[in-house]
Amino acid sequence: MGGNYPDIKGLPFPGQLYNRIDNAKVEDQVKFLVLTLEQIIHLMDAREDMNAVQWNLKTVDHFLADLYRQASELKECVAQYHPSHKESYERKIVRHFRNLKKFLKKKEYSAQAWEQIRRVVKQHLQRMDIIASNATSFKKV
Repeated sequence: MGGNYPDIKGLPFPGQLYNRIDNAKVEDQVKFLVLTLEQIIHLMDAREDMNAVQWNLKTVDHFLADLYRQASELKECVAQYHPSHKESYERKIVRHFRNLKKFLKKKEYSAQAWEQIRRVVKQHLQRMDIIASNATSFKKV
């Protein structure tokens, strides 16, 4: 996965939302991780729209399988929490991924558009890893 597209302008990333989640309760952090994983899966699981990219589809399948597994395991944790009202971060992250889908459609699922999506997803995964590390270390204390 990936390509060399040096003149690509970056897509917006919800960095402020991640900054808020960094300081949220562990329960909210885990819910956020599940929701974001589900949104990434929904975005990347678009076989019919990946014709323009030359990604190894087996690699994409393995990637999605890992995300499904992680989301499933985290959902088990979320099930232990008391139900709460819909948080503002839920609407914001769903809106962000909806905009990414619209971007892909507008760019007709081109290879460059998919490369931009790959970069944004990579940013999400990096920030999510930090949140997960902090949440597990906080839970152990």
